[in-house]
Amino acid sequence: MSGIAIIVEYDVKPGCLEEQAKRVRASAAKCLQEDGCLRMEVFVREGQENKLVLSELWRDEAALVVHRNQPGHAKDHEHVDELCTDKQVLRGSV
Repeated sequence: MSGIAIIVEYDVKPGCLEEQAKRVRASAAKCLQEDGCLRMEVFVREGQENKLVLSELWRDEAALVVHRNQPGHAKDHEHVDELCTDKQVLRGSV
């Protein structure tokens, strides 16, 4: 069985990086409490102070399904996304 890696790169509105990092880290901390969430790392891309990156690792697709069906999941994503001008999501098996 392979895990699922997800990388999310947020393009953050000017002046909002600190608040965005706070929001993404709070969301990641909640995810880490879920069964099947193996890793959540948040970092700022070197030399690009408006780029915030979230690196996730999930045990399997079933864990992701449970995660996405958690109460408040959509609202949490809305709260994180409102400080962004764009985001790119990469997903793959590991």
